[in-house]
Amino acid sequence: MLIERGVADLTLAELGRRVETSAGHLLYHFGSKDELLLDLLRRNEADLWRQWRLVRGGEAEFLAVYRAFCRQFLPAGEGDPRWLVWLELWPRGLRVEDLRGSFDELDEAWRIELADMLADAGVPDPMSLARRVCWLLDGLAVAIVLGQTDVSVDEAIEHAIASLPEDLRVSG
Repeated sequence: MLIERGVADLTLAELGRRVETSAGHLLYHFGSKDELLLDLLRRNEADLWRQWRLVRGGEAEFLAVYRAFCRQFLPAGEGDPRWLVWLELWPRGLRVEDLRGSFDELDEAWRIELADMLADAGVPDPMSLARRVCWLLDGLAVAIVLGQTDVSVDEAIEHAIASLPEDLRVSG
């Protein structure tokens, strides 16, 4: 429903009807529409992290793992449901402090993971570079999920690779 209608038109009453329960039951379990949506976002992120651990657990050269990280971070393409949830919820974080804190935690996990990868590869000040790369990927992700035709997932990954120190771009 979120993808069909967006946050503004998503009501717990309609959602309850769709999943054959009541709005009161949803409120009992989640506390609010914001908490329900945040739970959805957390579940999406948990699924991504399970997938990522499988990739990261394998032996591979840095550049291959970095590419995989970027691919995991980015939307699969236009209309990616996971990213649509983020796009719907980000503006709500401006007005709902609890959401903002949760968004920060979810975002920070990606930055820490990337900083760890960069530190293992010998990058000085890996957290600064991890922040810049994640911010770049966020912006490119929005363009991809909205269907802008002048950027693809592969091109976004190449932009992220261009952010790396030269020795990591060529040696992998």
